[in-house]
Amino acid sequence: MNVLIFLLLSVGFGCVGRHQGAVQPTPAWETTDGSVDVRIDVADALVRSGSADAGMAMITQLQSQGIRDQRLELIQARALDAIGLRVDAESLLRDIIKRHPRVAAAHDQLGILCLETDRPDEALEHLRRAVRLAPDNADFINNLGFGLLSAGQPQSAIDVLRQALRKDSSNHQIRNNLGFALVAAGRDDEALRVFSADLPPPDARYNLGLGLELRGDEQAALSQYEGVLSNWPSHVPSMQGVKRLADSTSRTNSPDDSPPSNPAP
Repeated sequence: MNVLIFLLLSVGFGCVGRHQGAVQPTPAWETTDGSVDVRIDVADALVRSGSADAGMAMITQLQSQGIRDQRLELIQARALDAIGLRVDAESLLRDIIKRHPRVAAAHDQLGILCLETDRPDEALEHLRRAVRLAPDNADFINNLGFGLLSAGQPQSAIDVLRQALRKDSSNHQIRNNLGFALVAAGRDDEALRVFSADLPPPDARYNLGLGLELRGDEQAALSQYEGVLSNWPSHVPSMQGVKRLADSTSRTNSPDDSPPSNPAP
């Protein structure tokens, strides 16, 4: 891993133009602090890319060398959650917040974890706290918007997500969440315009269909999926949407779920 880091970093730190006899300052990444920062960044990248086990191994190695860093603990919490140790992840986040109550990222991560474990009230408390502590962080604002949407508050979600989009107008995730919030609020045409700003037509219409499906309007969702397939027959997500709705209808109409019929005379 150290060799890989060296190769990656050496691309940006070549020796072209240096005077051979001159004493050059040590690049920041070669200093002790700089090396630690790079390794923490690599651990973070590993966890975010789905290699939580490898990220966890690097975190453990850093901690065994006496490295104590708030960022490292936050990455560790994400890694613990990713490898199935959610209780340990939550315990670590609560401990971070107890020691450092003004760390916005810890509140944000704990809020998301609470949201994923069906505790919307506590989730929103922490997500709001994260935004109060870091009001210019578009990701934290986006997460609050998503939390409000998940808690069944689409209009509040729309207001917050518009605020997030003003902070980071190129963020596709924020725009997507705004589109789904608009569908949840019944503003389907506006939602399609938002989806279409980033996505090709079949994907934008599929997202509208998915939003309708999440809203419980399965017939309208099916109409969107079928409309996509009439113009783009190989659009896989829409195929899956049609199948999903067909399976749902089949389960609803199955003999076990249907009311008993009158006995024959």
